[in-house]
Amino acid sequence: MEQALSTRHDDEPNPIDTTGLCLLSLDGGGVRGLSTLYIVKSIIDQLNHERKAANLASVKPCEVFDLIGGTSTGGLIAIMLGRLEMDVDQCITAYSSLAEAVFGKKLSSIPFNLKGKVKSRFDSAKLESAIQEVVKESGVSESDLFNDGTERRCKTFVCAADRYTKDIVRLRSYTLPDEPDIRATICQAALATSAATTFFDPVSIGDLSFADSGLGANNPVDEVEGEASNIWCSETRDLKPLVKCFISVGTGNPGKKPFEDSIIKLLGQTVVQVATETEKTEKRFIDRWAPHFDQKRYFRFNVEQGLQHIGLHEYKKKGAIQAATASYMTYMTQKFRVRACIQNLRLKQSMCIEDFS
Repeated sequence: MEQALSTRHDDEPNPIDTTGLCLLSLDGGGVRGLSTLYIVKSIIDQLNHERKAANLASVKPCEVFDLIGGTSTGGLIAIMLGRLEMDVDQCITAYSSLAEAVFGKKLSSIPFNLKGKVKSRFDSAKLESAIQEVVKESGVSESDLFNDGTERRCKTFVCAADRYTKDIVRLRSYTLPDEPDIRATICQAALATSAATTFFDPVSIGDLSFADSGLGANNPVDEVEGEASNIWCSETRDLKPLVKCFISVGTGNPGKKPFEDSIIKLLGQTVVQVATETEKTEKRFIDRWAPHFDQKRYFRFNVEQGLQHIGLHEYKKKGAIQAATASYMTYMTQKFRVRACIQNLRLKQSMCIEDFS
C-alpha cells in the first residue's frame, strides 16, 4: 500500500494518479442537503475552471466519480447526480423545489398518535409526487428501474433500513453477482432512502418495507468503502491501494443539542443520535484511512458553524444554508483543502476526463 500511494521519483507517473478510484459519500440531513450541494458545486466549479484553462470540456460529477453513495438526503442527491446524471446547478434547483413542495405544510406537529405509535408529520404522497417530477424533468420515465441493466461509468447506490431486520440495505444502479438485487424503480429507491422515521411513511418495494437509514448510516462513508470493496476487490478486500480520491460531504455539524423546533423529546433524542453517530463514524474512518488523509487522497467537508439551528424541514432557510456554506468554504483552511482536492481529481483519466498533462 505504501508503494502504491507514494509519489514516484522517476519519470514514470504513478498509476494511481490517473486510473485510481474516485469515490463520493453523501450524508443525510433533510433540507441541509443544500449545504452538501453547495460544497460539491464549489469543488466541481473549480475543477471545471482548470479544465477550461486547459481547453477541456466541463464535466459533471457522474463523469468524475466512479461511485457515489448516500443516505436519506444524501441518497436522493446521489440518485440525482449519479443515476440521473444531473449537473450540480440542475440538482440544486430540483432539490430546492422538492423541499418546498414537501415541507410546505405539516400534517401533524406530534410524531406519534394517542396509542403511542409513530406517525408521519409530512405528506408522503407529496414526497412521492415531488420525486416523480424530478425524475421526469431529467428526461427519464418515472417507471424506469434504478438498475435497468445499463452499464454506466458512475455507479450509484443508496442506503435504506429494512424495517423487519433493522439492517442497512444498499439499493444499487448496477448488479453485483454475490449481492441481492432488489428490483426498484428510481422513484422507489429515492423514496426508500428518504423515508425518515417520524417524517414520512415507510416505503414498500415488493414484499419488503424500508425506512431511511439515518440512525444507522447517516454518514455512509463506511457503506461506500464496503461497496467499493464489493465492486473492485471482492476477493482481497484491500481497497486502499486502489483509491485515488475519496470525498465525504456532510450536511453541517448540528452539535449535540436538539434543534430549537424539536419540542418533542423523541424527536430531540433522534436528532442527537444522528449527530453523534455521524461524528463518531468520521473519527473511526479517519483512524483507518490516516495515510490517505495525510497524503491528500481523503477529504471530509462539513460546515462547522451556522447550521446548528436549522431544522431538517426548514426549507425557507435555504439562504442561511447557502451563506453558512459559503462562509465555511472561503476559510483559508478550506481553500487549501479544496485546491488539494482539485489537484487530485484533475489527473483522473477516463472516457470523459482527459489527462491535463
